[in-house]
Amino acid sequence: MERASLGAAGAALALAVAFGCAPTPAAHPISGPLPVAAPPDVASTYRVGPADTLVIRVLPEPAIERTVKVGPDGRFSFDLIGDVDAAGRSMDDIGKDVTSRMATYRQSPSVTVSLLLPSSTSVSVLGEVKTPQDIVIDRPIRVSEALARAGGATELAATSRVRVVRRQGEGSVLSLSDIDAIQAGHTETDVFLQRGDLVYVPAAIPVVVGYNIRRAIYPLEVLMRTIAGPLLGLLAGGGGI
Repeated sequence: MERASLGAAGAALALAVAFGCAPTPAAHPISGPLPVAAPPDVASTYRVGPADTLVIRVLPEPAIERTVKVGPDGRFSFDLIGDVDAAGRSMDDIGKDVTSRMATYRQSPSVTVSLLLPSSTSVSVLGEVKTPQDIVIDRPIRVSEALARAGGATELAATSRVRVVRRQGEGSVLSLSDIDAIQAGHTETDVFLQRGDLVYVPAAIPVVVGYNIRRAIYPLEVLMRTIAGPLLGLLAGGGGI
């Protein structure tokens, strides 16, 4: 048993040295550009999806104003013109489509399309946050606000190395945001998020070391319990204890 304990201690020490010597990544993009650092024009960049709720207003008087919900098929129905394809299109694009079709029934129609409830748009915040969740965003938000909506970082978080993963074509772009620097007034990495972004808050290096040490010595603990259980039973039965 003494040799097993020494072996476990040696494995733990080796892991601690290995992880303790690992450099802490700097807070800069790992690959590709940082996500967009300025608020996007929602009307031209937001892509409508199923379950989104829109407000359509048609002028001149008598005005037509309707609140519509995009169906699972990506369409909504509107007065006079029937079904309108919406999924994957910007609000500007939808507005132009409705304007063109309403011209049959109104002279020089003016159409505005606005987003009331963006149910199809969310970002995921995971890792060392108090309430990991998918967050529905109704306007452009930054990394720091997404973390705040998830309850903030835990005491175990490495807040200088928050990862932002964004799908891009067939792959993804990984960037780092430094929340410590952001709170100190250096907001260069407090970028705006887009639909489908993943914000991951990793654990601090000492926490990772602890996790890995625990994983390394767990098989030894199981072995010791397996050996010690029957041995103690024998000693107790023989009057040795």
